[in-house]
Amino acid sequence: MKIIGMIPARIGSQRVKKKNLRLLHKRPLIDYILEAASKVEIFDHIYLNSDDEIFAELCEPYGITYYKRPQKFATDTSTNDEFAEEFLSKIDCDILIQMLPTSPFVVTKDINNFISYMLEDNFETLVSVEHKQIACVYESEPINFEKLIPNPPSQLMKPIKAYATALMGWKSEIFLKNMRKYGSAYHGGVSKTGFFELKGLSTIDIDSEEDFNLAESIMISKSYPRVSKPEYYSEIQEHIEEDKNEEKE
Repeated sequence: MKIIGMIPARIGSQRVKKKNLRLLHKRPLIDYILEAASKVEIFDHIYLNSDDEIFAELCEPYGITYYKRPQKFATDTSTNDEFAEEFLSKIDCDILIQMLPTSPFVVTKDINNFISYMLEDNFETLVSVEHKQIACVYESEPINFEKLIPNPPSQLMKPIKAYATALMGWKSEIFLKNMRKYGSAYHGGVSKTGFFELKGLSTIDIDSEEDFNLAESIMISKSYPRVSKPEYYSEIQEHIEEDKNEEKE
């Protein structure tokens, strides 16, 4: 079985200018997923799918191959379905794993676990999702709660799974079949579709200036030593009282 990794990256972006090349904690944003993907041993090959040659410079140190995307699939209106189909028409594989550069906190372990889950359960499409166990609405209507009954504790509510999009997996044969028949395959079309839960920082997706600032703050905080154990207000007060008593003595 041939498993190919693909990292899509356009040079242009509307909300954050040249997002994939912008420095996050002194490294280009895309560098984080390049590093994480390069350490996944199950991949037969990894490609960086882009419309600009500058990305070839960034992926080369990681042993990742630059794939030149046709310009018509690199516009603001181009869809994931379109450029993935074009890629699969040229690159032979059994399974395609897509990894987004806008998720800089996705690590090698996340990717390995994602692929293992897809293989173990023989999914034809696998979508990364985020667990949301809180009241949710769609078009002003409740999804997982009733407005006319008391609100239960959040831990008892039916959870919602929101797309994390950081990782997507498809059996290439099924993807292409869905594209030919429906013109759509990203969500799975007619296939055995599974959902893989990402947790913690791995769910952060950079899509705006605020997201970038948040990610930068997290990167900075991660560089500091962690507190060895949690502390609480009552304990702090005890220390203050002890210090005051020592001063009196």
